[in-house]
Amino acid sequence: MATNYLIIGSGPAGITAAENIRTLDNRGKITVISEERVPMFYRPRIPEYAVGKLEIEDLMVKKMDFYDQKRIKLHLKVKAVRLDRERKFVETSDGQKYGYDKLLIATGIAPIKPPYPGSVLNGIFTMHYLFQAETIKSFVKEARHVVVVGGGLLGMDMAEELKKMGLEVDFLVRRQVFGDPFFDEYGCKLIKEEFDRIGVRVFTGTEVQTFEGVDGKLAKIMTKDGREIKSSFCFLSIGGSPSVDWLGESGLKIDKGILVDKHLQSTREGIFSAGNSAQIFDPILRKQIVQTNWFNAITQGHIAGNNIVGGKLIEYKSTTKYLKKVGTLSFNLIGLGNVLVEGGLRVYFKGANPREYILITVKEGVVVGAVVCGLPMIILKLKDTIEKQKVIPNLEKLIEQKEGALDAFLKILTYF
Repeated sequence: MATNYLIIGSGPAGITAAENIRTLDNRGKITVISEERVPMFYRPRIPEYAVGKLEIEDLMVKKMDFYDQKRIKLHLKVKAVRLDRERKFVETSDGQKYGYDKLLIATGIAPIKPPYPGSVLNGIFTMHYLFQAETIKSFVKEARHVVVVGGGLLGMDMAEELKKMGLEVDFLVRRQVFGDPFFDEYGCKLIKEEFDRIGVRVFTGTEVQTFEGVDGKLAKIMTKDGREIKSSFCFLSIGGSPSVDWLGESGLKIDKGILVDKHLQSTREGIFSAGNSAQIFDPILRKQIVQTNWFNAITQGHIAGNNIVGGKLIEYKSTTKYLKKVGTLSFNLIGLGNVLVEGGLRVYFKGANPREYILITVKEGVVVGAVVCGLPMIILKLKDTIEKQKVIPNLEKLIEQKEGALDAFLKILTYF
């Protein structure tokens, strides 16, 4: 009898898993449920779609005929609301019930609801789903000024894209650094200089106190440090959390996300999780975390697809890896990145170009994290070194040289 595979979520983890399932099981039935209007799109490029630079087809990783060819049944614009583990079905927001033999949960992240008074005023937007981006598109055409709130990766993207559209942009960052804890102090300095160069006004250490409006429309933003910013347009990007609230009575073990083992199976046989909804064991942090990025979601989806079919099991061993671009700057964050580690040592390697550097975190003689600005040719080798805990030859001598040893570090890393 053909196996009935049910996948909740059409992001990179869910669709990569579906594709791999079909490769390994040509007879199985594959169903994907998603509240999005299209499957697997480049979520990091939502800001470009929101400001009208891209059409929806440009966002899609795979065109719709791919799903027909692979016999992957899509049920879009519906949300999973309940899992009945005993009777093996998932209920959706439209009242339908979908049975399964094997289940993969890849529901991703849901944005945090704004905690600020007045956040329901017209002109205030959050964005994670495509339908939210569509509400911004028409608003952008009439706006001249925008306040972007939140110094994370999405907030940084929106500040840059809205500036490219010709808007005046005030960027409010609650902490003194961007993308905490991803970027180091020197990287944040470069990012601030880049935003200055492109004309984005950045205010660090600034947090919203309240939104005030007239006739239900946003008129101004009051901050906790006493600023009054007049604007009818505000974009909020204040973080997110794994979208697992609907699983509260499912019997699955949930912490921040769904707790899974090294094969991405939950505490219940036949139920797997991957992507931003899964809490996996990170080989560098040596604890279970949620890896919230595209690269890890695809890797997890591929492995989950293999393991859910029931062939030779594959272990997930990847550490966190992010790619972030700001203007002409390009950053890669690997492993612990900029995270301060007890007993660890953080070392910069810089060269003649001030916009190229490597920051490594070393503990017990091995590199456990890195922030790399520029230098794309070294990323895969450094990621492999970190994940496999390889000892870099003469690392102690390079550390003693402190800053300025970038060329020597690159040479050793390339050839060892």
